Amino acid sequence: MELKFKENGTFKILILADAQDTDAPQKETTDIINYSIERAAPDLIVLLGDNTAGDFEGVTPKRTKEAVRKLLFPIEEKEIPFALVFGNHDHEGLTHKCGFEEKEAKLFLLEEFQKSPLCLAVKGECRSGVGTYNLPILSSDGKKAAFNLWLMDSGTYDCNGGYGFVQPDQTEWYRKTSDELKAQNGGIPVPSFLFQHIPVAETYRLMKQYPFYVPGSVTGGSKRFPGFYKGYKNRQGKFSEAPCCSNTPNDQFESWKKQGDILCAFFGHDHTNDYLGRVDGIDLCAVPAAGYYSYGWNHGARSVTIHENSPEDYDTEILSEHSLLPYTVLPKYKQRHGYCEYKNRKPWQIF
Repeated sequence: MELKFKENGTFKILILADAQDTDAPQKETTDIINYSIERAAPDLIVLLGDNTAGDFEGVTPKRTKEAVRKLLFPIEEKEIPFALVFGNHDHEGLTHKCGFEEKEAKLFLLEEFQKSPLCLAVKGECRSGVGTYNLPILSSDGKKAAFNLWLMDSGTYDCNGGYGFVQPDQTEWYRKTSDELKAQNGGIPVPSFLFQHIPVAETYRLMKQYPFYVPGSVTGGSKRFPGFYKGYKNRQGKFSEAPCCSNTPNDQFESWKKQGDILCAFFGHDHTNDYLGRVDGIDLCAVPAAGYYSYGWNHGARSVTIHENSPEDYDTEILSEHSLLPYTVLPKYKQRHGYCEYKNRKPWQIF
């Protein structure tokens, strides 16, 4: 299935992050997906990791498959192609309770997604992770790749007590493939977006360190960034929690700068964030959680419109629950349905 700019020179993407629900999904999760599809009218949907709850009560391989099918039902009903990356929770029910190894669990999930004829996700050729690949978008006349989408498996957890990151072999694959696309484009980098679940550490360059008592400051989400921070360079949205990046330094962001093709990188993972800001010429953007089985506050999605003749002038909009849902989800309801690891926290710690 080829992706292609429409005759009017636009291509629309709907990004759904952290749907993270079970085989009996919350009505609100399904409604967010349905109403955001209706609002965005996308040409492609990207599932940005933690697509199912992973480790939920009574999880089995059969119920995991059913959770995937329930997630995809509104997407398939509207016949919209979709791509996906994995997060740090997708595999956990299969690995913690069903005897799977991590990579085996991700392959099991990928195969279930691939049963849909609308699925564009592939395993990819990298040794690390499952689902590191790219999807070109053809020009409206179909003659060349006018844009490119990078989809990266950002891993799960690192050896330093933090979250995962894109491994060196994945970064090397990105460099090689980027160079190939550049050569095919007459020596000019093909403008691109990148999608991965866990944010890069450079998101902290959109923030400043503040005393803990400053309103809006949040605790650093990595050992590399102790203390309290507050966004100051974000031109859209906000930091409602600190980005939970890896504790392990890596050169992924530097490779983006060197290749010169990535206009914006989109992240999930931190459910209450929806910031957009620019670091060294590259936009870094958060997508709020779509799912209500896990923690969150202002759930939603993000839409992006790419313009073929001026891709750097892309448009993006936060689709919040308040603008999507025809009803109000009460705070008490959100706390009651918060993910189990948050149930013993105080309200101000949850949100």
